[in-house]
Formats: sequence, C-alpha cells, structure tokens
Amino acid sequence: MNNQLIHSLEDVFNDPEADELLVAKPKKKPVSTDPDVENFKEIQEWVKQHHGKEPEKTRDMSRMAERRMANRLKGYRSHTDMIELLKPYDELGLLNQESQKLTLEDTVKSEQQDFNSLDDILGDDSILFGDSNQNTVNSKLFDTKKLHEIKREQENQPEKVSQRHQMADFEKYEPLFKKVQAELASGKRQLRPFKNYEILLHHFYILKGQLLYIEAVGDRKLTNNKSQRKTDARLHVIYENGTENTPLLNGLAASMYGRNGKIVTEPDDNIELSPEEVTGYIYVLKSESDNPEVRRVQEEHSLYKVGYTTGSVEKRIANAENEPTYLYGPVKICEEFQVSNLNSEALETAIHHALANYRLDVDIKAPNGRLIHPREWFVTDLGTINDVVNGIVAKLQMNQEL
Repeated sequence: MNNQLIHSLEDVFNDPEADELLVAKPKKKPVSTDPDVENFKEIQEWVKQHHGKEPEKTRDMSRMAERRMANRLKGYRSHTDMIELLKPYDELGLLNQESQKLTLEDTVKSEQQDFNSLDDILGDDSILFGDSNQNTVNSKLFDTKKLHEIKREQENQPEKVSQRHQMADFEKYEPLFKKVQAELASGKRQLRPFKNYEILLHHFYILKGQLLYIEAVGDRKLTNNKSQRKTDARLHVIYENGTENTPLLNGLAASMYGRNGKIVTEPDDNIELSPEEVTGYIYVLKSESDNPEVRRVQEEHSLYKVGYTTGSVEKRIANAENEPTYLYGPVKICEEFQVSNLNSEALETAIHHALANYRLDVDIKAPNGRLIHPREWFVTDLGTINDVVNGIVAKLQMNQEL
C-alpha cells in the first residue's frame, strides 16, 4: 500500500489501495415479489436527484451503489422482456434509448420544478413564458391545493435546520462508541437494514457509514404536512466523530431509509458464526524471546506483533522459534479477533498501515547470526492496537451492503 504516513482511520479508507477491503463474500438476498421493479424505481429516483444524469460505471469505491445501478440499467435496456416489464414504471424514458439522451434532463428538470414557497410560484417564469404545454400552465396557475400545502408546511416548518457541531463533552461517550465497535467486530452486535422508520432511544444506527447514538428523544408533537397529520419529535444525536445535532425524528428516519441506513442490534453473547462466514483471524502477540536485543526493547517499551491467519492461531505460531517473523523466539497470544466476510489478509495490511507510526525500526541479530528487520512488530500499547483493529473492522462492516 501507499508509503505515506497514516494518522487516522479516515486516511486508511481514503487510500485508493484500500479498495479490496470492501470485497466480501456474497450474501444470500431475501426473495422479493418484484425485485426488478424496485431496483428500477431506485435507479429512476437516483436520476431525478442528480438532475437527469444517469449512473456511471465508475471505479470510485465511494460510488459503488451508482456503479451497481449503471450495470442494472444496462441490463434492463438489453432485454426486451425487462423493457416490457418495466415500461409502465418508466417515468423518465430511461428504457427509450433513442430519445432518452435528448429529453431526459429536460424531463427531470420539469418534474423537479416544485414550488416550496409563495415566492417560488410568483417567480416561475415558465408559468407566463416559454411553456408550450397549455395543460401544464393551467395546472400551475390554478393549483390552489399546492398553495394551501405550502402555507401548512410553512406553519409547521422547524425553527432551524439542525447542523452538526463539535461536542464539548464527547469524552464521556467515546468509550461507549469504542465498546460498540468492538462488539460489531466480534459479532456480538449485528447490522440490519433500516426499515419501518423506527428510531429508538439509546440505540445505535449507521448513516452514510458512520455510527450514531440516539441520546435523547423530546416530546412528540402533532404536525400537519401535505394534508397528513403526524407526530414528530426533536432528537439529540451523537456521532462517532465527536459531533452532535438535534434533528427531527421523521427527518432522520427519512435520511436513514433513503440512504440505506442500518440498525445496530443489541449485543448478544450467544451469537456463533458459521464456519463459512469466518474468513480468518487477526492476532496480537507478545515476544517471550531470550534475545538480549528483544529484551532491551521490551524493557523500555510495549512491543507487540499484529498478524493474520486463515486457520488456527495456535497452529500458526507453533514453530515460532524457527521463524524470523516471530523474532526466532516463543510468543504469547494477547488478543485474537475473529473476522467474518472480510478479506483477512487485506485487513491485516490496513491495520499495519494505520499503525505505521508505531512500527519497530531496528535491526535485531538472530541466534544464527543473521540480521532481521521486523515489519510486523509495533511499539505501542495493547489498547491502541485494539482500538485500531476494532475501528477498522467495524468501519468495513458499516460500509458493506446488506
């Protein structure tokens, strides 16, 4: 991977060579009555949100959802039976390849020209000029229903848009986030798709790859939006990066639902992963070598090796006295992390990348007289290693699709 020093987990995930970390074993998808229709609707909604721009087949790992939609759209266009199935839902003409490129952006622009204030209505030139569709003009001029909806929404509009800001006392909550990350990494907590718009007090969720905590839920109040009477409440939300905000419950739920948010389950000590789900083990070792040079380092610093194996850790280190990677001496297992549905070898590389500033940088003379230069031994405390491993594993799980 890149030789540039790494100072945070974000640096690891911004490294273009970390792409392979997100490769996981495929999971079985739940059977849906009409998955192609739902997938096509998702593509269509994406195009609307991006002002007529079609999804592209990109290599950018942060846009993998877009890449998936581009592949699906290409497949739908190449099969007449799919065109037949999806044609009734094709509001934007995505399946009409001949005229689609010429009219798509105009169609979306017209559909998105929604009025959200009285000024929007009075300032819309297309009502008076340049609209050849008389029905459209009339519908805009005489749509009093929309006018009443705007008035109602203005009356119920929140007094402010809740922006995130740095939290003054995040140190009180930081251990809680680290504990949840560790439980996600160990499998005690699982991730589930966010459904039913349910936000619960003192529960954890994932939004855009970030862990958040519902610290408080205010009193529910009745609101009138678009002729619907519903309740809403102000939340206090804390994020793993030390920020906080106070969004409305319905607003956060809509963001979670629209951005493929995830629910973090409550911890369960009885969860056992099946053998096919376990892809390897990350282990942390302490040297018990009699080598005077190794002893001298350990007298002044904490020294640990971080490695991986696809099989048993005990079996991997059985011949430690004869291997340079273990400093030609016996070792003691300090920590062992079971990894599921992730590439263990690539994960180990990312962990070494994140711990690069702590790497032992000395030459040690082996019993056979050879000089060895350890690359997988780190001068740091066990807590730092645990935080790095749990943080990276949890972050990878958060960014995977369920």
